[in-house]
Amino acid sequence: MKLASLSSAERATERVAVLMTPTEKATFADRASCMGLSLGQFFREAGAAYANGGQEESIDSDALDAALNQLEISTTRTEAVLDSSLAEIRAALLL
Repeated sequence: MKLASLSSAERATERVAVLMTPTEKATFADRASCMGLSLGQFFREAGAAYANGGQEESIDSDALDAALNQLEISTTRTEAVLDSSLAEIRAALLL
């Protein structure tokens, strides 16, 4: 289920009451504020992400996995070059 975003002519006018403790509300309000969002926008975006099945997280996770794989390849190559360089230095010092 993909949620449609609001068009420029459409306004959010419907209310949804959500019961929570004052502590929960304060926690969500702090998170929303840190993200520069109103509490309502925070919950709309969270709901949309949930309805999308976390596809954005999957994309981010795939990108992170690819970057980590590249880092591993690069690290392996760097270690090999360093090992070779150290061997050459040791050989030169023994001459």
